[in-house]
Amino acid sequence: MYCSKCRREMPENALYCPWCGKTVNNTPKRKKRGNGQGTAYKRGSTWTAEVTDYYFVDEAGKKHRKKLTKGGFPTKRDAIAYCTRIRTAEKKVPTLLELYTVYETSSLPKLSKDKQTAYKKARERLEPLMGKKISSLTTADLQTVINENSSSYYTARDMKVLLSHLYKAACADQFVTTNLAAYVVLPTLEEKEPVPFTAEEVNKMWTAFADGDTFVGYLLLMIYSGMMPGELFSCEKSMVDLDRCEIYGCGRKTKTRKSNAIVFADVVRPVVEELCQGEGKLCHLYETEWYDEYHRTTARIGIRDLPPYSCRHTTGTEAARMNLNASIIQKIMRHSKITTSQRYIHLGTEEAHSGINSITHTLPTSEPQAVENTGD
Repeated sequence: MYCSKCRREMPENALYCPWCGKTVNNTPKRKKRGNGQGTAYKRGSTWTAEVTDYYFVDEAGKKHRKKLTKGGFPTKRDAIAYCTRIRTAEKKVPTLLELYTVYETSSLPKLSKDKQTAYKKARERLEPLMGKKISSLTTADLQTVINENSSSYYTARDMKVLLSHLYKAACADQFVTTNLAAYVVLPTLEEKEPVPFTAEEVNKMWTAFADGDTFVGYLLLMIYSGMMPGELFSCEKSMVDLDRCEIYGCGRKTKTRKSNAIVFADVVRPVVEELCQGEGKLCHLYETEWYDEYHRTTARIGIRDLPPYSCRHTTGTEAARMNLNASIIQKIMRHSKITTSQRYIHLGTEEAHSGINSITHTLPTSEPQAVENTGD
């Protein structure tokens, strides 16, 4: 037996090296088996089996591993055999809630705020399943909950995507072998053609604002700037430059909209100035309160109850009706592609007639002469 430090020979079972004094570690190293199959080590005259069995989440949301041990086996082979049994028989399968708690603290914060909100609402709609173990669920269970608790294609899609994330985490830890969320059938997506407000409806908005209906000012601002509802909710009054008729820093979704200023028309400047009285948010209402007031306002002033996004479609349509250059429309709408701006333009047959008639103005007015048929 040799010292690991001075390499001199020393007595067997010595606790210290008689030459350099180094402590001798006679404890044998435990050998672990790969792929989470457990390990066995000797304690005294018997063998002990040890298995890292499952994950569990504490009250703080942290993920831990649970180790299971059992001693008293006469041979190493018996301890290893017990590792196999304990790995399959005593495995604790997590519930959807436990998987979501881990997902909420690890992956969810990396997503955009819109996605975080969507998945949190999806988790609320999945409440009937959250307390169940993921291995006990069937495709029918998932389909039933989504059918009963989703209000549209998009809410059903968010529920399905969230379930898919949880199933992938469970598959990685071998709690399940198949992502059942992939087999959920979503409802048919009914794409409705966005409709802009008419000139008569916009005039009613101006009349209502002149009569003291301040809320209508938000609709006028969105129409005369192309601002989205989400941008309105995040806009601070300090972001508004009344002299330049521009708004900075509240663009959303795409890099182009975030980097470019929102330009509003001179005609709506008095409206924006009134909305900017005081400090803080441009819109003092919460998002749900704003939408409720929006629907009440459309009924109050006698216009169609179109989605608020119709204000932005009105911007694109009116810009095209004024024969603005496509690049200018793209700049107003803050799109990275002209083809995206074209989806916001809704012209009717009246504009088609006007356009086709303008072609005749460039043609010769004289009647075409008949060509004599010579029979050749």
